[in-house]
Amino acid sequence: MKPRVTPLLPLVLMAFLGLLTLWLQYAVLEGFGGDAKPSGHDPDSIVENFTVQRLDGSGKLRYTFSAPKMMHYADDGSGEALYPRFVEIAADGGNFIATANRGTINRQGEEAFLYGNVLFLREATPERPEFRARTEFLHVLAEQGIARTDHTVTISEGRSVLTGVGMVVNKNNQQFMLQSQVKGIFDVPSRK
Repeated sequence: MKPRVTPLLPLVLMAFLGLLTLWLQYAVLEGFGGDAKPSGHDPDSIVENFTVQRLDGSGKLRYTFSAPKMMHYADDGSGEALYPRFVEIAADGGNFIATANRGTINRQGEEAFLYGNVLFLREATPERPEFRARTEFLHVLAEQGIARTDHTVTISEGRSVLTGVGMVVNKNNQQFMLQSQVKGIFDVPSRK
């Protein structure tokens, strides 16, 4: 008696097609283990040489955000700017300014992340010298008046210089805190 292969052929073919379908689904969704970008995160608009201004309740200028180029992403409402410049206007003339090589801004514009060659400074006033901080990353919460980083930072105010890892600046309290590995040189001004 000869075994019949014909009834098994459709089952084998269906099993093969099922495995092929699973493999194709894995290959497309997982991208063969590569770093595939999420689909749909492409810029929907590109703006060049722009400035955005935010006013307070009385119509007074509160802060400006400008950059030579910014890309907006519709999928999450975020924006990515090249060489951003953020200026918060202070009543005493000691404006807060932050610049970087690159920055991202959330949908509401209340939160910014600055990357690469970040400079954060408070301009000098008649009472206080310029405050200058340099780091590679800065998280700015504009509405709360807070800027922070977990990277190495170098701070100078007048001739005093501090270095450390991690910093929180609270503009509303006029305080800053270095979080670890702090080293510094303080220059105490002479009293006349």
